[in-house]
Amino acid sequence: LSSGINAGQGLGIEIIATFQLVLCVLATTDRRRNDVSGSAPLAIGLSVALGHLLAIDYTGCGINPARSFGSALIANNFENHWIFWVGPIIGGASAALIYDFILAPRSSDLTDRMKVWTSGQVEEYDLEGDDMNSRVEMKPK
Repeated sequence: LSSGINAGQGLGIEIIATFQLVLCVLATTDRRRNDVSGSAPLAIGLSVALGHLLAIDYTGCGINPARSFGSALIANNFENHWIFWVGPIIGGASAALIYDFILAPRSSDLTDRMKVWTSGQVEEYDLEGDDMNSRVEMKPK
């Protein structure tokens, strides 16, 4: 962390930087959306650049715990290293939840979607194929 930045501020910066990156990745690579045009890799790269430009002066912009771990291991400096694990976990998970439940919810209701935890995504796909020996393809509804 830079001087003048405490652990709480560093954690908040890492949460926000990771949040915007994961939200960008989810929004540009979602196959259910037909309104996305342009280059997804370019959008994701610009999102990474934005995160680094805004956060690098304060926390070094970890965003990726593996990258932060490598730097800490080489420098042998693990002071406040938990920030670079907890921040991206919270930011990534909250971006996924907000995208999946608020910004682009699926057509099935919440109880059907929670069945994924126990039985897989059975309700999310239609099975096509009339006879039992033919190849079965799973396509989104």
